Amino acid sequence: MNSKKKIVTLAGVSLVATAGVVASTNEVKADTTSDNAQAAATSQTADQQAQAKVDQAQSNVNSASQATSAAQSQLDSANATNSAAQADVNSQQAIVNDAQAKVDAATSSVSTAQDAETKAQQNADQATSANIQKAQDAIANQEAQISKDTDAINDANKAVSDAQSTVDAAQKKVNDATTVRDNQQKNVDAANDAVKNAQAILDNSDQAKKQAQDALNQANQKVADATTAVNNKQTDVNNAAEAKKNADEALKNANDTQTSAQKDKDAKQAVADETSAALANANAAVKDAQAKVDTINDKLASFNTITLPAGYKDDLIAYYNYFGNSNYNQDEANNLVQDLLKYSDQAMSQNKFKDNLSDDRVVDIDNLNSTDRAELSQFVASLINQVRTQMGTNLVISSPAADDYAEQVSQNYNKDNWNSADWNSADNGKHDLSALNNATDQLNISWNGENMGLDQSIFTTDYTVLTDGTKLPTGNKQTINDLKHLIYDDFISMMFDDANSAWVHTTNFAGIDNFAAEKQAVGFSLDKFYNTHYDLVEANQKVEENSYTLPSINALTQKLADAKDDLSIKQTDQASKQKANDDAQNALSSANQVLVAAQNDVKDKTATAQNANDNLTAAQKALAALQNQLSTDQSNQKQAKTTFDSFDADLATKQANLQKATDSLKAEQGRLAIAQADLDNANKALSNANNNLAQKKQVVENNKEALKADNDKLVQLQNNLSDLQNAPKLLATAKEQVATAQKALADAQEAYNVANDKLTSLKQTAAGTATNVSKAQQALAEAKNNEATAKEALNQAQQELVKLQQKEALAKQVAEEQAKLAAEKEAKDNGYHIENNQVVDAKGNSVNGWTVKGNQIVSPTNATVDSAVSETTNVNVDSKGQVQPQTSVTTNGVKTVAATESANPVSTTTVQTREQYKQQLKSNNQLPQTGNNDSAVLSLAGVALAAMLSLLGIKKREY
Repeated sequence: MNSKKKIVTLAGVSLVATAGVVASTNEVKADTTSDNAQAAATSQTADQQAQAKVDQAQSNVNSASQATSAAQSQLDSANATNSAAQADVNSQQAIVNDAQAKVDAATSSVSTAQDAETKAQQNADQATSANIQKAQDAIANQEAQISKDTDAINDANKAVSDAQSTVDAAQKKVNDATTVRDNQQKNVDAANDAVKNAQAILDNSDQAKKQAQDALNQANQKVADATTAVNNKQTDVNNAAEAKKNADEALKNANDTQTSAQKDKDAKQAVADETSAALANANAAVKDAQAKVDTINDKLASFNTITLPAGYKDDLIAYYNYFGNSNYNQDEANNLVQDLLKYSDQAMSQNKFKDNLSDDRVVDIDNLNSTDRAELSQFVASLINQVRTQMGTNLVISSPAADDYAEQVSQNYNKDNWNSADWNSADNGKHDLSALNNATDQLNISWNGENMGLDQSIFTTDYTVLTDGTKLPTGNKQTINDLKHLIYDDFISMMFDDANSAWVHTTNFAGIDNFAAEKQAVGFSLDKFYNTHYDLVEANQKVEENSYTLPSINALTQKLADAKDDLSIKQTDQASKQKANDDAQNALSSANQVLVAAQNDVKDKTATAQNANDNLTAAQKALAALQNQLSTDQSNQKQAKTTFDSFDADLATKQANLQKATDSLKAEQGRLAIAQADLDNANKALSNANNNLAQKKQVVENNKEALKADNDKLVQLQNNLSDLQNAPKLLATAKEQVATAQKALADAQEAYNVANDKLTSLKQTAAGTATNVSKAQQALAEAKNNEATAKEALNQAQQELVKLQQKEALAKQVAEEQAKLAAEKEAKDNGYHIENNQVVDAKGNSVNGWTVKGNQIVSPTNATVDSAVSETTNVNVDSKGQVQPQTSVTTNGVKTVAATESANPVSTTTVQTREQYKQQLKSNNQLPQTGNNDSAVLSLAGVALAAMLSLLGIKKREY
């Protein structure tokens, strides 16, 4: 923001007050009237000057005060503006920060979208029929692997089941061995009790007999209870067996359903694979067709055209034809030139070179091969024919022979060392006719014209650019695109800005030159000086042979239409294949769902069957245990009855029974040791079986993990296949997402730029307002200083004025007294008196300038004097040094007193009698003497001088 400096200048006024009083001891004469008047005028002028200085000082104070107030207001305003500006900066900074965050987020989104696009492009590049088939094969292989994994799991599960059976069998042996051991322990306990009973029976103890009766009763009850328990458990076993039968039937049905679902899924998979392959082929066909459309569109987008402005054709023909006019006039010719030049800007504006990325291959312009020269010649011919089509003139061809002619011309230029672009050479701007004619003789091809572009500096300097401002790289390594750009630049310059060459290049290209053959060809070449040659030759049979098919925008447009039709057909087929594949994939998905449901049902039914089997096994085990208990109880019952019956045997029998019982106890204890050993072996076998089961289960878990990994890989492969099959859609979506993200980034960047530009502007404004605050502070300080200076000056001026006024008042009083005394002396010395109301002297002559007022005469200085007056003047000075003059006048015995003005203060006149006056003189040691008036003047002047010196501050010097 620009700002203007405001400079306020305060002009100081130096106030100088001067005053002076001159007192003379000479006799006062009449001519002192004019001196007194001059002194009064001088005093009056000094007084006015002093007052003017006071007024000026006061004005300066007022101005300075106003300036201070204005400066304060400006500072307040500047502070407010600066605060507001800084607040705007802070607010905008927050907006910029938010905008930057959005730019960062949008940049990240663009990066993510571009990564996705790169992957989509890579996927599209890989979406060939072969790769899709590979993906399908990989899926089939993976499914086979999953089948193997499933078989492995099934085998492992069977191994687990077998191991579990081994464990169960081992557990059963442990249980059985435990039961045997426990039962044998009971047998030992019973045998021990039998020994005790036999001893008791031998001892014939009543208590023992009673105990035997009680034991028999208890044994009978246990047998009854055990029998009931066995019968009940048998019912449970029967129920469990029925449940297992039903569960096994349900599992069989579920397995049949799973088998059917698997067959249906396999069939659907085959169809899906077929439709997927067909879709892949259709996608590949669409991709190829789209690539053709894109290629043609790229060619059209980069196809360089030449468009003549409306009216240019007619004005060019008119210009060319005018040179054959018998009434040729230079002015008219100049007008025709101007008619052509008016199209230059329009033509340059509407004809712009279009870059072609496919032409970015680098070539050595010192050694262009025939293929590159042919491509460039065809580009030249295309531009010429576009112009000639609009001009209605004959078209040119491009052929190998025309290229050879142009190349031979360049070699001839090189041989002659002819550089048309050398400004210091005689060759500058000229064509080498020998080179052209020699080429004609060498190749038997006639030339009709040559246009040249003097482009040496384009490749040899860093400061030359093309007409459109493009700077090509220096050196001999150039791209075909850059060379075409150079040719295009030469062409439009020669077509629309050729006045300096009398439009000869233009008419050559336009085909309206009288030298143009009916059939023409054009060749292009570069000489060693990097000047371009556009050689037009007569298209004889040799030149026409193997002529090139020139690029045509109309042909490209037709190719584009055909390619789009082909693309549309393939897209329709693709859509059909896509629908068929979608239907097949949906059917496959449904079949997979049915299969998964069937597999889950088999799993559930298997669990149910296993549970039923476990329940039956448990019931059977319980029944066997109850049956064993019943057998034990029956054996105990039998032993209890035998024991009870033994009480009735003879002594020998009782002794034999005791021995038998003792032997039986030993035998049972031996069997108990064997049962314990069997149990220990069974526990060891169970431990081994459990370890084996754990290993088998681990194998199952490992196989399940492998199956999960393979299933995950299958999903990945299926997704990969889907990506390949839908590559065009995915790529289009990715491109859209990139475009959307880039637009969002562009919008965010634009918003940031706008916000940041505004922030920069606001910061500049804030910097300016801060500077203004600083300037306003300086201005305020300066204004306050100026105001203080002005006030000091005013104070000094006022003091000087007061001093001057005091001095002037005193001087005025002295002057008036002097004038009055002088007038009285003059009147007394000359005998002035009144006659006939006129002032006359002692001789009766009229006195000029004196007048009569009442009974008094008035001097020219306006001092009043009595006629025939004797006058005494006495001046008193009071204790303060102030003058108090008194004048007493006696006329015809009547005494009057005249009061005179006093400077500071003015005393009032006192009326005295003659006697009082004489008495005063005595008291002052004075007597009336001749010349008293002179003494009074001197005395009064002395007093006045003393007072003035006092005012001026003059002091006695002390040593």
